[in-house]
Amino acid sequence: MSTVLALAFLALLPTAPPALQGGYTTEKHPELGLSFPRAREYEQVPTQPDEEFIVLYYAQRVDKVDPKTAKGFRPELNVVWIDHRPPTPPATGDAPDVPPPPEPDQEPRGGSAKEQAPPRPIDSIERWVEQKLKGFELADGKEGRARRGFAGREHELRRVPVKGRPASGARGWVYAWRGPDRTIAFVGFASPDDFDRHVGWWREMAEKAELGEPEVESTEKLERRYATTKFREVPFRVGVRKKLVRGWKAEDTENFILVYNTPDVPLVRKILGDLEVIRKEYEKLFPAARPVTAVSTVRVCKSREEYLTYGGVPGSAGYWNSATEELVLYDAEKAVKGGGKSDADTFIVLYHEAFHQYIHYSTGELPPHSWFNEGHGDFFSGARVKDGKVRGIGPNPWRAEFIQNTVAGGKAIPWSEIVLFEQPEYYRPDRIGICYAQGWAMVYFLRTSPLVQKRPEWARILPTYFDTLKAAWGEEWAKLQAAGADQDRVKRFAGGLAARKRAVEAAFQGVDMLEIDEAWQDFVLRMELPKK
Repeated sequence: MSTVLALAFLALLPTAPPALQGGYTTEKHPELGLSFPRAREYEQVPTQPDEEFIVLYYAQRVDKVDPKTAKGFRPELNVVWIDHRPPTPPATGDAPDVPPPPEPDQEPRGGSAKEQAPPRPIDSIERWVEQKLKGFELADGKEGRARRGFAGREHELRRVPVKGRPASGARGWVYAWRGPDRTIAFVGFASPDDFDRHVGWWREMAEKAELGEPEVESTEKLERRYATTKFREVPFRVGVRKKLVRGWKAEDTENFILVYNTPDVPLVRKILGDLEVIRKEYEKLFPAARPVTAVSTVRVCKSREEYLTYGGVPGSAGYWNSATEELVLYDAEKAVKGGGKSDADTFIVLYHEAFHQYIHYSTGELPPHSWFNEGHGDFFSGARVKDGKVRGIGPNPWRAEFIQNTVAGGKAIPWSEIVLFEQPEYYRPDRIGICYAQGWAMVYFLRTSPLVQKRPEWARILPTYFDTLKAAWGEEWAKLQAAGADQDRVKRFAGGLAARKRAVEAAFQGVDMLEIDEAWQDFVLRMELPKK
């Protein structure tokens, strides 16, 4: 045996777990038929609502992370549930050579059917690693314990190069319990300098796990909670509450269910009230194509670290996920001069993302052009809500000074170009900041400038765009349904492009683009900036 292999083998031998300050506490999850000792240095973090395999997710507590050894990577442990499935029969015949289905509202890419063949069903830990952990592969490992029909096996995850992606800086580890019907796997990641310390704790947690039959979750108690209320979409609300992680709480409003992990009760109360107040402002300006009955989850994480761990993109402050009907942000309270604290940033994000949630449904689930969509999200971010009313909408404090400097520096994008940008063009990394700021300033100009109100062809731009978009998409959707193609994502994307094109053409018909561009730039340069 080579020295390298021998060392790798020895690394997997059972050893006493390293000293752990605080010890372990017992995690019990009867709904999974699972209990195990959890290192107190770890805390549970919610999984994404549409996560199919990771049923529990833990990360080292932020106050316990050692920046010298973690090197920017927060150690984590996932519990993965994989149902075993019978073998899938091989496909027969030749697949048509067509572009692959794009993600919703993304530009379709080319590629052959062979390159885009659907992956094999995930029914083993090997396939889960292969398909979900790009940059890693499962080492052979060694046999572990056997318990109640489950056989344990421990593996290290080897890093492998992935074309077009930087190499992961983490080391990975797996302890998989394979049973007749399912596999339960504990999957840990840590930086190389942290790995040896954490792997002992992970092993302790995994090897001492007790596995049994999951309890069947009853919804009776939750349904009784809603029986005396007038809230709609009760099954959706019940489903959200059943997935609450310990420590998280939920509150309902007419159109939302708020899930939160912040101890700031006054903040939670204001969010609950403001959501419905700002929703009424959206409804005034954007009457829906059909009644909006959907209820959305609003998730407020306790900190930016928790938000990023949950799935927030670095550089973002919140997001709306139409696939899971969830709006996610975090408690962005910060200190201000004089020793006080401000929640202003939290509400800038809340009003912006709640608009995306509403417009998604009001247009018939077709997003408008980004200048219109992101511009209005940022427009409503300037709202002042007090005593249950919107008292005014002023300049967005995140965008105003930036766009003023952009225009002064001659770097603004011509209106004739930006109004046609599809999402990939708007989000291009080298100009996304300009696009966001300019989209806001264009909407703010069209909604607040006295000059616009004196020019009928300018005043009609926003309402004409919205009305045409709804009507055009309704026609495109009817065509798709008649052709039996309403579930064809490529054809739906093409129909959406056509509807957006018609909307922007109708909105700017008869508008001199150079003239309105010049008037807008003058408006921006004269605009009074909000107080910091």
